[in-house]
Amino acid sequence: MKVSCSKELLEKAVLKAKEATEKKATLPILTNFLLEASDETLKVQATDLENYLSIKIPADIKEEGKVCINSQKLAVILKNTDCEEVILQTEGDNVIIRCGKSKFKLTTFEVNDYPEFPKKENIEKKLTFEGQLILEAIKRVDYAIPKDAENLILNGMCIKTAPSEVHFVGTDGHRLALFKPAYENTEEAQIVLPKKSLKVLKKLITDLEEIKIEFTSNFAFISGENWELITRLLEGEYPDYESVIPSETLINVEVDKEKLIKAIKRVSSLLEGKIKPVSISLKENSLILRVSDPEFGEAEDLIEIAYQGEPLTVEFNSRFLIEALNNFKTPVVMLKLIDADSPMIIEPADIKNEPYICLIMPMTI
Repeated sequence: MKVSCSKELLEKAVLKAKEATEKKATLPILTNFLLEASDETLKVQATDLENYLSIKIPADIKEEGKVCINSQKLAVILKNTDCEEVILQTEGDNVIIRCGKSKFKLTTFEVNDYPEFPKKENIEKKLTFEGQLILEAIKRVDYAIPKDAENLILNGMCIKTAPSEVHFVGTDGHRLALFKPAYENTEEAQIVLPKKSLKVLKKLITDLEEIKIEFTSNFAFISGENWELITRLLEGEYPDYESVIPSETLINVEVDKEKLIKAIKRVSSLLEGKIKPVSISLKENSLILRVSDPEFGEAEDLIEIAYQGEPLTVEFNSRFLIEALNNFKTPVVMLKLIDADSPMIIEPADIKNEPYICLIMPMTI
């Protein structure tokens, strides 16, 4: 193999592809890239056996071929060299990399040992989205998706089409994020993409490109302008998230989002540990936040609101509240409850212009 290409384009492709490699692999081959040169294109391939990523960049191909090299070493070389064009050429069991006046010789690995990518066969359904929409969806729901839940189906983002909208959902069983923008579709579909795949996609997608998602019973084939990510779908039955969202609530109060975030941070700063419970009390024209710690004391903060209902106190994980509130664009949010034992719904004041809902389960007081 002998190929020359833009150093800038190759470095960008390598940085994106690294997200799909296995950092601490039990199979050393998974720490490598498979580079393939053919048809005026250099293809950078990476996999962790859950995600299979291919990125294409234009190249001047002197000799077609494939080579398997360490992903981290290639990334470091490209980061620390200064040139416009990079040349890669195989010599026996090595690959020579030339960039300006710099020259590197890297050991290669057996190409035939590199995992075979799943073939695009028996496609069941196909969805098409704007890149900006997918990026927005990931940002909105990723915080609510756990990394290692015992119920494996929760470790990913659910995409479900509805008659005139699409639902992007994340939940860990204690909280839920639902982004449901308008979407015209002709068929029902539901898949769950793993959390790591979302991290890879964030590096790949640009706002303006069209994203195609084709899927079989086991894999999703997600493609953009010059890349394709094949991801193994999570298996199992995703929770019936719509059933836990109450259609009507008895308590509905508007509150300034930033004031609420700052007040939660102030009172919870007194607490130690990962779980910092904060109680929210509603009384006449007031929302009162309180925390108590047997070692450090108590804290209280008051926000003026329009509320004329019965007094109510309910306790939540302060981190859950802050993470949910941070994902709203609107300056004013609605806090909606049925009673002290029900989940709290957080919505934008104008949900038609921001179709986003967060749900948080109360803690036991």
